[in-house]
Amino acid sequence: MERARGRAYLAEFDLLRGAAITAVVYLHAYFTPWPEASGGGIAGLRAAHLVAHGAVPLFLFIAAYLQGTGPREGVSGHLRHRWRTIWLPVIAWSGATFAYRVVDEGLSAALWRDLALADISGQFYFAWLLLAFGVLLSQGWRVPDRWLWPLAGIAFAVNFATIGWYEQHGAISGLFATLAYRNPLAWAFFPVVGYALGRKRMPEPPVTWTIAALAVMSGAAAVHLIRGVAAGTWPVSYFGVTVFLFSAASLFVYPRAARALLSLRPIANPLVWLSAYAFPIYLVHLPFVIGFGTREVLGKGEDWTNYWLLLHANAAVGLFGSLAFVLAVERTSPWLARRVLGLRRLRPARPEATGERLAPR
Repeated sequence: MERARGRAYLAEFDLLRGAAITAVVYLHAYFTPWPEASGGGIAGLRAAHLVAHGAVPLFLFIAAYLQGTGPREGVSGHLRHRWRTIWLPVIAWSGATFAYRVVDEGLSAALWRDLALADISGQFYFAWLLLAFGVLLSQGWRVPDRWLWPLAGIAFAVNFATIGWYEQHGAISGLFATLAYRNPLAWAFFPVVGYALGRKRMPEPPVTWTIAALAVMSGAAAVHLIRGVAAGTWPVSYFGVTVFLFSAASLFVYPRAARALLSLRPIANPLVWLSAYAFPIYLVHLPFVIGFGTREVLGKGEDWTNYWLLLHANAAVGLFGSLAFVLAVERTSPWLARRVLGLRRLRPARPEATGERLAPR
């Protein structure tokens, strides 16, 4: 989220960030299948959620890739360089959310526990993961190049086993779910492989890797949907092997696909533009827009008979309402937007901005 000296700029990553924040808001718009939905309607929703669940892995991958291309830094340097752009806004909005919930629910021990566990609002588990992996990878320069791929393989195995264990566990809720979302072992592959590719300066892996990854994505999606429709059981959020395999394989597909999409300006330009606002939207969309805003604009949902329409209305209010707020703050006070929202409108330095590729090292 911050471009340090010597760190690569890749326009396809901007496109992917814009797409990923849209997917995050969509995931948070609605979860429960609507009563009148057909089997095909539920399968369609689950297919959309399968793709959207790749957003957080993609953010972790991109952050680690950029960290891998950047200069060597220690733990204190890593935290200091990101204090104003990431951690101060996260602390500010965690505090604002805490205050909002105190007014809405009243002060309680459970609320203090949520604050301590970075669970004061649903999106803040990502901040904990970003902190944990960022600090860990700040020491990645100590790892010799020849160990990068073996470590990525180990991370994949550990991540796969962790997700498999959670899936076998069945119900994931309450404190168990809170800790599961924050368990680095359930996410380890995404930043580790991103860091390895960053060190190698390989945003787009070889074509053969992409073809194999497409096959894995297709197989995982088929099993996910066929098993879900046949048995009526679906993994809980990210905690399904098919969800993990689909997201893991997508990291070898999406950068190349995004690179191709850059030439389609009606699609690419809005997403690239939106990427600058991805982090501020992440900070404010819950519970202020999706939550308070959607209740005020759309009601609580009980009076809606078309739940498909309700889902997309919530998503639209969540995305565009959050964006409108961020743009208003930026226009009113760019200084406040930088300090409180972490907004950084960076212009890439050449030659990367011209599309010239960085040579693998």
